[in-house]
Amino acid sequence: MKKWTMAATVLLMCMVTVLSGCSGTKNGGENINPAATKSPTSNADNQDDKGNQERQGNQDKDKPKDPVKFSVLIPGSGGNPPQEEDPILQQLNKDLNMDMDFNISTTEYNQVLTAKIAGGTPPDVFGVTKDTLKTFVEQDLLLDLEKYLDKLPNIKAAYTETDLNKGKFGGKLVALAKRPSIPMESYWIRADWLKNLKLEPPKTIEDFKKVLIAFTNDDPDGNKKKDTYGLTGADIPAFYGIFSAFGVAPPGHWMIQDNKVVYSTTAPVTKDALAFIADLVKAGAVDPEIVTNQNPLDKAFKGQAGVIPINWSGISTAAAVKTYTDINPNAEWVQLDALTGPGGKYYSIWDVGSNPSMIVLSKALEKEPEKLDKVLEYLNYITDPDKGQMLVNYGIEGKHYEMADGKVKVLPAISEMGYAWQVQLTGRNEMEYLKVKFADQEKEIDFALNLPRIKVYSSFVSLPDQVIADERYEYEELIKFMYSRRPLAEFDQYVEKLNSTFYLPERTQKAEAELKALGYII
Repeated sequence: MKKWTMAATVLLMCMVTVLSGCSGTKNGGENINPAATKSPTSNADNQDDKGNQERQGNQDKDKPKDPVKFSVLIPGSGGNPPQEEDPILQQLNKDLNMDMDFNISTTEYNQVLTAKIAGGTPPDVFGVTKDTLKTFVEQDLLLDLEKYLDKLPNIKAAYTETDLNKGKFGGKLVALAKRPSIPMESYWIRADWLKNLKLEPPKTIEDFKKVLIAFTNDDPDGNKKKDTYGLTGADIPAFYGIFSAFGVAPPGHWMIQDNKVVYSTTAPVTKDALAFIADLVKAGAVDPEIVTNQNPLDKAFKGQAGVIPINWSGISTAAAVKTYTDINPNAEWVQLDALTGPGGKYYSIWDVGSNPSMIVLSKALEKEPEKLDKVLEYLNYITDPDKGQMLVNYGIEGKHYEMADGKVKVLPAISEMGYAWQVQLTGRNEMEYLKVKFADQEKEIDFALNLPRIKVYSSFVSLPDQVIADERYEYEELIKFMYSRRPLAEFDQYVEKLNSTFYLPERTQKAEAELKALGYII
């Protein structure tokens, strides 16, 4: 039993004894109650009582408080140990004097969350999507975080205005988005094939076309077979680097040009980019299965194509290099710079509003200020670059990592931390993290990061109420244009149908309102 509980019990028993008249007599009526032998107004007694109260008060102040309990529920892939064995969660509880119930739902997350909310037991912290955020705001279930930002100094320091904008709805900050990743993708090209054909790395889209055709027709691997293609990839994203060279985002994205919102699919220059892609397809320079590919990297590693858009993490790690050099010891994959075209020099896009996930706080926390303060302390702590962030990124110092010359050095036990990204609720400094975890790929990380990209704002834009975007029609007609199954002379008719049948004017109006509210257009 806790000390303060014991003290209260003893006091209660004494009160009951007095009230029941049990004064404690002995030997023919001798009173053994000390209080009965003294005057109730005795100064000595008052001094003793005062001293006892002061001593008890000091003891209460010195006694540690019980850990504050709160709950977290997020979607994830799992792989984490049980909470009582999780070194990160255990250390967090110890550092912050809390008892956090941290749960990762790997299946049917929305159903689990909805059931908890409907049952009147919402988690104190939980994950949301853009769609569920809207629903919960309309149901008035979420805490307005704006007035608590001063209790989150690490978040204020680490988050940009754009990062905070991602958690706003209706002008209120109701969610915290994970800090975003960084661009990792580029075109990768077979440098050994270029050498075999005495070609230079392409710099313009016209150079690119020539190289892709040569990789298809000129036997770049020297096996005297016509068994290679220039470009492989997975569907329309394989051509993102071409659209961007025309100065337009790939189809389906919202851009801002001259302070106006533009839907990339209907931009006039998209027609020019589609014509260029159609020429590549006609020339046979594109993997004929590019639209349906499930594993284009496997084709690239097997020597079936010479260019692929891919994240550096999928092709430059020691394991990846071993995979493709085991197949062909002479294979050499290198990153390709952004291509220059009619619209400038760009590779693909960067969605300003993209975020891996968002968390919210239950509005019910307002009624429990001690718990709310602890939740805020926790979120602030895991965003602390010196301690909390190190813990959720790398685990326990001395076991999973160590510091050497002021830098993080991961230890073999870091392999146990594969689940850690799920406890990084506020994200991380991605550049610093990647250079620690992938020290041998620092050059490739920097290369991809510094490629010029077209900014899009698609993740900030939502559909108007009662509007459903028929992406199937939009997509299928684009494929027809690329494969010359529909003449590009009908592109304007295609745009007209998107406008008249699929609510594009209404969607554009909504996009303008949302981006204006966030300050991206004036």
